[in-house]
This record gives sequence, C-alpha cells and structure tokens, in this order.
Amino acid sequence: MIPEDNQNKPEWCVHGGKFEKEFVKRMLDARCGCVENPAKGEVPYTHDLFLTFPGDLKTIRTRFNTSGKYGIPSHSAITLNAKDVDRYTEKYPHILIIFDVEYEDFSRVCYASLREIKRAIQLGKAKLHTYKDRIDDTEGNAKDSWVLDANWFQKFY
Repeated sequence: MIPEDNQNKPEWCVHGGKFEKEFVKRMLDARCGCVENPAKGEVPYTHDLFLTFPGDLKTIRTRFNTSGKYGIPSHSAITLNAKDVDRYTEKYPHILIIFDVEYEDFSRVCYASLREIKRAIQLGKAKLHTYKDRIDDTEGNAKDSWVLDANWFQKFY
C-alpha cells in the first residue's frame, strides 16, 4: 500500500524497500549483479545497493603516436579493438571498460560504458585505425581498433 502522508519518510523507505527487491531480480535477469546493501538494516538512509557489472580492463602503456592524424592528441589517445566492441555488443551489452593508461607524461584510470563508446563511434568522434602489418594476420591480433581519447571518459579515481 502506498503511504498516504508524503512527509512520512520512514513509511516511504519501507515502501521503496519492496521495490528494491524487485529491482535486484530485474538486474540479475539483465546479467548485472546487484545486491541490497546489508548496512540498510542499521542505517536506513545509506545507499540502497551494490552493483556489479561485467567489466574489461585495458592496460595501456604504449602511446599511439600517429593518433594526431585522426584528430586525437597522442598524449591521451587510447585504442580499443573493433572486434572487442563487436563481441561486447553481442555478449555483454552492459559492460564497463576500464582504461588504465600510463604514459611517461600522462596517467589516467577512466571508464566508459559500451554505450558511451558506441556513441563516440556513431558521432564520428572515434576513428577507425587499420593496422597495416596485421592485414594478413593469422595470430588472432585485431586488424583494426577505434582510436579514442581518455579525456572523454569519467575518471575512475
């Protein structure tokens, strides 16, 4: 039953708690982990949930020196294999990609949802780079990658 008094916060918290259980189930159905915050029993106004999403870490230590030809400065350029974007789209639509970037003069740990990355691609901000030395590759290396800018994405910390 919906609380009648809009100012009765404790009743609304109990009411909202019922929806949290349903939400947790829906998140699991969408292949995203979600659990209620166990501290809510003691501190009812703390945050409601802990979320777990699929994630992939991209450790980047080599500067992409020719990124300028794509309009992206080399000091913050990062790449993401095009075949990874395709695989994530098919298998992990809610994935977060974490970029751990460490260059001599630039350091950043940032993250982006697949949706953000695909948006950068659709808007033409991300540029596709084809590796000339991998055209006939048989070792499983990506033949092309999206060139992105680490500064486009939210800092992780």
